[in-house]
Amino acid sequence: MRPNHKIILSHNCGFFSDFLTGLAGIMYCYDNGFNFFVDWKNKKYSTNPNDNLFDKYFFQELSGSEKFGRFYSTITPYRYYFHAMKNFTNEEIYNFLKKPSDVLTGLKILHNSHFTDIECEIFKNKKILGVHKRGTDHSLHGEKLDDTYILNEINKELKKNSYDNVFLITDDMRSYDFFSQELGSFLISTDSYKSYSDTGIHFEGIIDGHRLATEVIRDSYLLSKTDYKLISRSNVSLFSLICNLNKDNFRYIDNHVTYV
Repeated sequence: MRPNHKIILSHNCGFFSDFLTGLAGIMYCYDNGFNFFVDWKNKKYSTNPNDNLFDKYFFQELSGSEKFGRFYSTITPYRYYFHAMKNFTNEEIYNFLKKPSDVLTGLKILHNSHFTDIECEIFKNKKILGVHKRGTDHSLHGEKLDDTYILNEINKELKKNSYDNVFLITDDMRSYDFFSQELGSFLISTDSYKSYSDTGIHFEGIIDGHRLATEVIRDSYLLSKTDYKLISRSNVSLFSLICNLNKDNFRYIDNHVTYV
């Protein structure tokens, strides 16, 4: 009988930072023939201390009532599975992310209504260029790319290939305003919360945590469905890649930047 191992997450970081930490633990269990159960608490995304965010937003086979032979508390082999990818080629990135993408699919982790009920009507069978601009807390980790630089990268791609729309996801209202002015009706986005602050929106404490979680799930999953992606390095864009991995449909526009 395969032993059951419990992965306990309680360090209250960003949504996909927590999730990918848990996924690294899942991959460790998968590699070693263990069943897993993720017990994920994060007060930024739920006011109920008993909420298991993994059960709420994702799928796992165990219920948590089983007997567990081993427990992992917050520490998982994250960096072993998710490398710091500066100046890597798409081929290298694809090879690093192939396994987590396969595990995500093979274990049906996204088989939850929060994913299956996402409406992709916003794209309406059009060819979409996806753009991810990480703002707000980005400056805590290194150089933040100027919106003008990103606009130039968008225009370069538009000159090479034809698209019906640009789909932007960002947490930064200043960037949203800039791209709205520059691209007009060519730009499409969602109604997700955005901030003028330099504080990460998950640290502001202004918006209901459940709303923040469902919006970042929706936006990252929609980004994964775009035809080509210009993305900033973050856990949000990383999740979007492993949802729909293809080595030829993305480019990191900040691949040259060193983040801490």
